[in-house]
Amino acid sequence: MKLDITLRSLTGPDTPALIRMLAGAGVAGSLPTEFPDARDRRVDTLVRLEDGRILHLEWQARADEAMPRRMLWYWLLITEAHPDVPVEQLVVQVGGTAAVAGRLEAPGLSFAYRVVDSRSLDPAPLLASPAVEDNLLAILCGRDHLTPTVRAILARLAPLDERPRRDALTRLLILAGLRGVTRLLILAGLRGVTRLVVEEVRTMPMQVDVERDPYLADLIRQGRTEGRIEGKLEGEAAALLRLVERRFGPLPAHARDRIASADPRMVEEWLDRVLEAASLDELLADRPAN
Repeated sequence: MKLDITLRSLTGPDTPALIRMLAGAGVAGSLPTEFPDARDRRVDTLVRLEDGRILHLEWQARADEAMPRRMLWYWLLITEAHPDVPVEQLVVQVGGTAAVAGRLEAPGLSFAYRVVDSRSLDPAPLLASPAVEDNLLAILCGRDHLTPTVRAILARLAPLDERPRRDALTRLLILAGLRGVTRLLILAGLRGVTRLVVEEVRTMPMQVDVERDPYLADLIRQGRTEGRIEGKLEGEAAALLRLVERRFGPLPAHARDRIASADPRMVEEWLDRVLEAASLDELLADRPAN
């Protein structure tokens, strides 16, 4: 939830460099992101571009089997609200090892949208942007060592007044935690990229004690706890994969992806019944077979 709120609050007209980099055109105006519907369907980002198109942007942390259907539903809502306007749909993946699906195929239906891994994006345009929101999102981009990116972001935050600087640091630590999970770095019980941000803050001429500030200290404590939990869950998922492959042989990609993206309850349930299931399909059923 914090991730969704943070990314939604950052993207849109306030992130012109990100929008131009992703869509090839600048932002001409903002559009409502919530559509009236009993199912409460709200998109992450919806903006009108300079060239007349509408950009619909969704942030996704891991593979989700329901994503293609959800994107189709969003497309229907958007085109109904804005008929005869070209719509560009884009999912930016910011975590996970399994790729987010970008297509829905069904009898009589073929629907596709663009999927971009944030790590494939160049952070330079975001760091050069005058918008702090663009600067913060740079931490999700690039595959090289992150220290120069973190230092560049903190240099942009240093001149801010205390309140906006603290708010920006809070959002930066949330994003750093996500990037830490993406890189699978757990250092001293604290997510690797989160630790990097904290250490770099301490070296900057900024009057912020990250461990005494109640907002930032809470994020750091949460990072320690979540780091230990994530390490445990990654170990359980790896053990499950080994057991399943011994039982049923090499796994198809969809089965590996499902195990990698499963919630903790499901992983534990599969571990409990891996030796009793008669088939892979029976094992990976949402509920135990009777």
